[in-house]
Order: sequence, then C-alpha cells, then structure tokens
Amino acid sequence: MISGSIVGWGLAALLLFWSVGAYNRLVRLRGQAVRAFATLAPLLQRYSELLPACPPAESGTPSTAWSGLYGAHAQFAASLAVARSHPLDAAAIAALAAADQVLQMAWLRVATEGRGCDGQALAETLPPQWAEIQRHVEHTKPLFTQAVHGYNSAITQFPALLLAWLFGFRAAQPL
Repeated sequence: MISGSIVGWGLAALLLFWSVGAYNRLVRLRGQAVRAFATLAPLLQRYSELLPACPPAESGTPSTAWSGLYGAHAQFAASLAVARSHPLDAAAIAALAAADQVLQMAWLRVATEGRGCDGQALAETLPPQWAEIQRHVEHTKPLFTQAVHGYNSAITQFPALLLAWLFGFRAAQPL
C-alpha cells in the first residue's frame, strides 16, 4: 500500500517537473522568436526613414510611380506596426510579407523611372541606400525564420503539444 502511493507521488512529481520544464522551453523558444523579430523590425523601419518627403510638384501631383510607392509604404508601415505588436501572429506576418513585396515592386518602379518625387533626377544616394537596407534585412530574416521554425517544431512535438494547446501557443509564420 505504501509503496503504491510512493510510486504514484513519484510519477506525479515527475509529471509536474517535466511539465514545468517543457513549458519553460516553449516560453524560451517563443521569446527567441520575438527577439529575432525585434532585431528585424528596426531594419524594416529604415525603409520609411529613407523615403523623402515629397514637395508639391508643379503639376500638383507626384508621378504615378511615386504615388504607388507612398501608397505601398503606407500599407507596409501599417502592417509593420501590427506585426510589431504581434510578432508571432501568422496573419500579421503574412500581411507584412505581402506589404514588403508590394513595397519592393513599387521601389523598383520608382528606381526604373529614375525621377524623384519632384520630377527631378532621382538622388544618386537613394538606390544604394535602399539596396543596403535590403541586404541587412535579407541577412537578418533567416535568424527570424530559424527561430520561428524552432518554436513551431517545439509546439508540435508530443507531449509538449498538449501544453502548447493548453496554454494557447499558436504556430507562427516566418517572414
């Protein structure tokens, strides 16, 4: 009788300690993914800092390429703000990835046009600065992707899957 209760208490203690350890691992992996995004977000923000304020042109409106770039930037900035507040929300990251694609296409259109938003020649420093930001972003994205894959892998492994379900850990999406 006594040995049965000792075994039962021992198993309960083992289950408790395993649960605490597994939960701490999930929290640590989630934190790593959040920190990886926190490293990436300021680099993405630099796109905004690079866009010049467009003075009114003689015709009253900037070119369609620049209008498209400023529209794409507004979408990107809004998506980035949401992703910053919810870096592991798959929908928020998917929206940010789509907005990034649109922003890059709009920038390519502006760079191909070769004119600034005021109709003058595009500043020579702008394309290299944009390319430098892209290099930094592309260098940092894999760190976020790796952290997200580690987190996603952990929440799908049995028996940690049960804790993930119980505490509401949701799969994230890489950028």
